[in-house]
Amino acid sequence: MKSRDGFEVVNEMLREDVHRRDVLKALGWSAAGLAGGMPLAVPGLAAAQAPRRGGTIKIGLPSNFDTLDAHNTTFIVACAVHNNIYNGLLKITSPDGKGVEFKPELAKEWEIQGDRTHVFRLHKGVTFHNGDPLDAAAVKWNLERVKDKQQAPIHAWKLGLLEHIEMPDSHTLKLLFSKPYPFLRVAFTGSTGRAATILNPKAVREKGKAYGRNPVGTGPFKFVEWKESDYVLLERYPNYWETDAAGGKLPYLDKVLIKIIVEPSTLVAAVKTGELDGIQNVSPQFVADLRKDPKLNVLTAVGGNWQCMHMNLAKEPFTDRNLRRAVAFAIDRKEILDRVEFGEGIVAHGPISPPMGAFYDAAFEQGKNGQYFDLEQAKQLMKQSKHANGVDVTMLSNNAGTAPRRCEVVQAQLAKIGVRVKIELADGPTFRRRWLQEKQWDLVQVQWDADLDPDETLYPELHSGEAWNAGKWANKEFDRAVELARSENDFKKRKKAYDDAVKAIVEDAPVAILLHVNEQKVFAKHVKNFRMIPANLINMHDVWLDKS
Repeated sequence: MKSRDGFEVVNEMLREDVHRRDVLKALGWSAAGLAGGMPLAVPGLAAAQAPRRGGTIKIGLPSNFDTLDAHNTTFIVACAVHNNIYNGLLKITSPDGKGVEFKPELAKEWEIQGDRTHVFRLHKGVTFHNGDPLDAAAVKWNLERVKDKQQAPIHAWKLGLLEHIEMPDSHTLKLLFSKPYPFLRVAFTGSTGRAATILNPKAVREKGKAYGRNPVGTGPFKFVEWKESDYVLLERYPNYWETDAAGGKLPYLDKVLIKIIVEPSTLVAAVKTGELDGIQNVSPQFVADLRKDPKLNVLTAVGGNWQCMHMNLAKEPFTDRNLRRAVAFAIDRKEILDRVEFGEGIVAHGPISPPMGAFYDAAFEQGKNGQYFDLEQAKQLMKQSKHANGVDVTMLSNNAGTAPRRCEVVQAQLAKIGVRVKIELADGPTFRRRWLQEKQWDLVQVQWDADLDPDETLYPELHSGEAWNAGKWANKEFDRAVELARSENDFKKRKKAYDDAVKAIVEDAPVAILLHVNEQKVFAKHVKNFRMIPANLINMHDVWLDKS
């Protein structure tokens, strides 16, 4: 080939300079799975067992979401639905249920020419659910839609370096970037608002603002109905383009019914009684009991996430660096892991998580590196701050999952250094409005999910010019490091830049970093061929049911 194979290039970046078994050993994991030996994938199919066609799978989600417009959602849980309606240029896979790789989907070929030009050649014969053909013009329209800051203000940064798109023919796109962009693979696939998830242009134009409730993609299932706070119903798209290994048509299932069940014990009871075939994530206190159920497969892996508390530097009292550092040292992360997450995760000393492969430094996560618990040091920093006699602050948090309990534990921990926390809980939409728009909070508790590259973890959340950085932290050393890293193709130089960025976070403490938590997928044993991907996905593309 005249240019590099993009798929091999990006997957090699994840493996660079590290032996995965060494990472697992440092984390206390076995090669077979997490401590305790729990499997990370449903057992493979027997050689003679052919997939069965038909049936409806019922899956429970633990929270509501905002939209089925994949370019505009701010809810990671929505992506679990999106990935069954839409395809992307690329897709995320996992060879072992713990790490991730990037593979072709709508793009059958990806060439990297030089260091700034990316050529994607599309599969032919692919159609949208309304019958429109997928071609280069449709993909170009999608990429330009995401790049438009007026249309996608939260996600436009992902294509900020994209200068020009050419279409050499009806199924080829040439993307020209202003700088090298090693993050492209994750911009196209990761987090909410995936930049290369392909929507039908005609449907978006015709439906306007209502498109988010009437999605049209090229995926294995087409949208049927969304009843708010109740369910989403999808049905098999008969003209779906992908096939299985034997050349048979996909998907196998007739329908996918996604039930919204916010109450944790109700969600768990539904899968134990057989009302549901599976659930996407579960409150951690139920995991040990579910593992004992002989009818269920429980799949867990540390996700590309980090739980944290951002501090609002736009106003008092967290303009005081000593106060911020005192808060970071006052938090006993192991207590939070044990009491709130029931051990389902690992303590985080920094924001970079295990699914990021070689960017994750297991040695950094040991002992007194990064942020760690040191109550005496926290007390000394409080004495050096402008608030030596204590301070009253508000902590804003979502009211879902383990977040309220986590607030209570942190509240008690910070009280030991004189930081008196008033907890303010809100539902999802209200929380996002108060957090990102109104910004009337001192501390805000969040969990960043499905981050598969340090750029995604660091740049949008903490760069001084980004919308997600609602706490308005501005640090020249940090900005310089993440700006350098996002246009650096050399792995060692890129990792060094991210190490420098993490050092700036540790020293200035705009955020208190808590945990990397497990993702959980629980499925009945009659659900076959489901694969764990630690990016909050529940792909039903080739899943089938064996209820005989």
